[in-house]
Amino acid sequence: MVDAKKSMVKGVRFPNLYLWLTFLSALDVVLTRVILYFGGTEVNPLADWIIDQWGQMGMSLFKFAIVAFVIIICEYTARMDMKMAFRLALAGCIISALPVLWSTGLIIELILTFDPTAEPPPPALPEGLSPASMIGWMRTTFFC
Repeated sequence: MVDAKKSMVKGVRFPNLYLWLTFLSALDVVLTRVILYFGGTEVNPLADWIIDQWGQMGMSLFKFAIVAFVIIICEYTARMDMKMAFRLALAGCIISALPVLWSTGLIIELILTFDPTAEPPPPALPEGLSPASMIGWMRTTFFC
């Protein structure tokens, strides 16, 4: 007879792979936000629709719901076939790394092709306002 306490697994089976999966997914969310901030577009139609409907927070929640789903599937599969569960977790990490690599390349291209002269000049100060008068106003207002 098998002791029930000995057959119970404490914790998850592949914590390092799950950590990498979570890290890569978080990095994907951050890099996507950077690209969108600089005028890029989301190429995944489902992710684009979620961003349109619920914004960046909705996209982040959706991404981590997928991560949780993958971890749950891997843990369930590990009860029956440990090798298959390991392969699923590894495949999840590899698949999550692909958009991170692509986004990193896009950001590097953006940095290398940046043209500072293409930006509009800063707005002019209003009439009668100069940097010296602003400093004087701050001194009298904040440092009485």
